[in-house]
Amino acid sequence: MILTLRGKNFLTFPEFYMEFSTGMNAITGESGAGKTVLLRALKVITGKAIDQNVEPGSFVEATFLGDETVFARASELGLDFDGEEFLVRVDFHPQKTLYRLNGHIIPRQLVKELLDGHIEIHSQHGSVKLLDPSRHHLILDKVISSNLIRDYEKKYNQLISIRRALGKLHVDPSAIEREKDFTQYQIAEIDNARLNPAEDNEVELKYKKAQNAKILQQNFENLVNILKEADDSAYVKLSTAIRELNRFRSLGYDDLLEHAQLALEEIGYLHDMLTNEMETFEIDEEELVRLEERLNLIQSLKRKYGSTVEEILEMKKELESKLKELQELENKKKELLNMEKELLEELENLGSQLDKERKKVAEKLYKEIKKHLHDLRMPSAALEFRFFPEPSPMVYGTSRVVLFVRTNPGADFMELGSVASGGELSRIILAIEAAVKDSLDLGTIVFDEIDAGVGARQGHILAEKLNEIAKSTQCVVITHLPQIAEKARKHFAVTKKTTDTFAYSNIVELTPEERKKEIKDMIGKLEVR
Repeated sequence: MILTLRGKNFLTFPEFYMEFSTGMNAITGESGAGKTVLLRALKVITGKAIDQNVEPGSFVEATFLGDETVFARASELGLDFDGEEFLVRVDFHPQKTLYRLNGHIIPRQLVKELLDGHIEIHSQHGSVKLLDPSRHHLILDKVISSNLIRDYEKKYNQLISIRRALGKLHVDPSAIEREKDFTQYQIAEIDNARLNPAEDNEVELKYKKAQNAKILQQNFENLVNILKEADDSAYVKLSTAIRELNRFRSLGYDDLLEHAQLALEEIGYLHDMLTNEMETFEIDEEELVRLEERLNLIQSLKRKYGSTVEEILEMKKELESKLKELQELENKKKELLNMEKELLEELENLGSQLDKERKKVAEKLYKEIKKHLHDLRMPSAALEFRFFPEPSPMVYGTSRVVLFVRTNPGADFMELGSVASGGELSRIILAIEAAVKDSLDLGTIVFDEIDAGVGARQGHILAEKLNEIAKSTQCVVITHLPQIAEKARKHFAVTKKTTDTFAYSNIVELTPEERKKEIKDMIGKLEVR
């Protein structure tokens, strides 16, 4: 229930303040005076986006009296309240609009979720929940008391989560299988090469040696001769030098002799190394082919997987990890698909039960609506809730529920939103609200010119129905009919003043005397029919 509504510099209102009562609250005024602006203020305060630019520095705020439903929803949303009353404020800034709940900034969507179902706003000829055929099931769901709806919604939300997870995989089974096959081929290709990090440069060196074996053999033979084999080799000459130095040993040249002997040993050692290396030059053609093939294999793997053998082996580890992920991905997808299948079966079962429950409610509700339509001087009107099975479970169930209406005998049934007469549409909406009022958890219903298209003769009937609803639910009614205004517990009047440069609106709560005058003026302006 809404207790107060206040605003400053909000569209055409420099300032306004309203205190609402229980029961019915009427708002009247000339067309264009600013009544719709107040409706926009109510929409904004309940978290709905505004369709006009609001001057920066403006604000609207409202005080609400919560009930058990609101507080339970607040708990689900993680919001804490102290006491039964709470304040919602909306501040308009140049770049953004800030919502506050009891002084704390919160997202607009949270305000919307908190108040959705607590305040219902019927814009002129445009009740979102009653005129939108995709939401006609909500008329029936207001009356259903079982946990079927909650169970269905819970399962459907799980289904959406699973489908989101499946969507993030971005692959189909055949794509996963192809990727697995290719990855397994790459791993096998590296495995079959039996690589060893030590052979990275070794094979290439052996191959180059094998290619140049004859040249190396000749050069090494020359070196061996120079060092020791030839008659005038370095070994022979150094041996002669040692013998000469040995003659002068007694004269203190031991150190020279020692160095010469060490040099002779080094020449012998180098000669032996060259001789041993020459044995490796005896490579046959088959060995050369084998080295060439091995070198080509390693070079081929390097082009694919890394510039060194170590990098190739590291790439193998990455490919093995990727293969594991692909296998897990495949298993995860299978698991999700199985869960999706199970949930679809459960939703089909719950949806079937929900259809049965809704059909029972529809039959009972039809009788109530028919009674109210009779009171509203539409005795020939007929309604049908038609069920259209869906190929797969939808957010609202396994069948789309559409309310069809026939206003005159012999006429065709039409969807509720297609009813031609504004007056008939207003009365049908009111009859539905009157029929479900005892099942509503609503704190407030706002009717924006529910009397549109309704003549003066039927005004008092409309007023009685509104008053009947207001006995159990607070109503705020924007109206042009004096019969409705007269039934209200509180009566607010909107006026508009203009200057050469600006037009602004004002709203006041009428005193008993002012109210009599306003109603008298309204009666005087009624169209005679």
